[in-house]
Amino acid sequence: MEELGCWQEAERCDRAATQLLRIRRELTVESFEEVTQLVVEVEATSRILRDIYDLFRLYRARTVIVTYYLTLVLGCLQKTLRDMMIYISNDELLSGRQWVLMNERLGDQGDISLIERFILYFNFLVQCIRLFSRSPLYDPALLQSLRLKIIRLRRLRGIPEPAFPVPPHFAPAAPTQQDIESRHWAQKIFDEQPHSATGLRHRRPSRCFGPPMIEERLGISSGSVVLSKLQFDKNHLSVTLYLHSEGADLTRLLCRWMDPHYNAMLSCYGVHELCVRRKGSALQLRRWSNNRAYSTVWLALFFKTWESYISFLGRIGYFKAYRAGSKANMTIVTHTSASPDWITRHSPHRIWVRDIRLYIFCKKYKQSHQTRKGGLFEIRFMEEDGTHRF
Repeated sequence: MEELGCWQEAERCDRAATQLLRIRRELTVESFEEVTQLVVEVEATSRILRDIYDLFRLYRARTVIVTYYLTLVLGCLQKTLRDMMIYISNDELLSGRQWVLMNERLGDQGDISLIERFILYFNFLVQCIRLFSRSPLYDPALLQSLRLKIIRLRRLRGIPEPAFPVPPHFAPAAPTQQDIESRHWAQKIFDEQPHSATGLRHRRPSRCFGPPMIEERLGISSGSVVLSKLQFDKNHLSVTLYLHSEGADLTRLLCRWMDPHYNAMLSCYGVHELCVRRKGSALQLRRWSNNRAYSTVWLALFFKTWESYISFLGRIGYFKAYRAGSKANMTIVTHTSASPDWITRHSPHRIWVRDIRLYIFCKKYKQSHQTRKGGLFEIRFMEEDGTHRF
């Protein structure tokens, strides 16, 4: 039930954001910034609700630990959105009047503004996702604090207790250092975001060409582990790379998108079943069609930045090579390398590199073994000629 509730409230957030954008076009400059900030928070709430919806497919066995929290927040969020729509979708009122009335009557319920309310919802849902996915960033103390704020808001707004029983509240402990270190090595590769962002042009909406699959055909087994997840077009389409529990380092891609009627569509293939190629500004993933007896486009993904494009391509390329028994390497060269201080020759056989970002596709490798004072990364060459060529 919470799975469907997440999807329904995400759709409701989208409708509210669309109405707010319409109102913003007709308001004065004085109200523009406030409406914009509210739109940002409503859209962020929509995206994170779809993130939770996606996790239900992969972590069925863990749903019991988030049932209580989602039941708590979804009822409160639903009432906020419905109350907003009473005003901002009322065609009998002018746009300016819609905004003024909504602000007057909803702007300070529970002693917090509408914008603060959506920030509260978002932060609470962030902790739900971290709890659900066993993220090292999960904070039980913060979850408890936000939970008490949600309960207070529900009581002040007269929202009754859930009509169906839910598990009693207990905040699971934060993951230990051992839990964090014991994660699959592929989960740790992209913990940090790229340090630079080079925008890409000629972007269009990303698209999945299917075929849509029922849940039984997706082939998601209990115990699968999410390695990384990407959102496209305000999370109207998402791609999740996960490790299949029943195969040694067998990785699969799960795509979730929306049909014209806002229904969630799903399709899933193993990385080894896909061919990847660049097509203009898009990254195409092709699958074999038994009906047509040739490869056909499964996904066309348009990335915002060059770095996100390359990192995703690197993940897919590595796992395809790993599955085939080959080795794969990836290097991302950005504007940092243009600095004359980026490389220093320390000795005939050693080079020091400043501000280097490593993607380590190995469990045993430790970057600290090659890092010197000041964060300099040392590369040693067997032959002196290697330092010259580098």
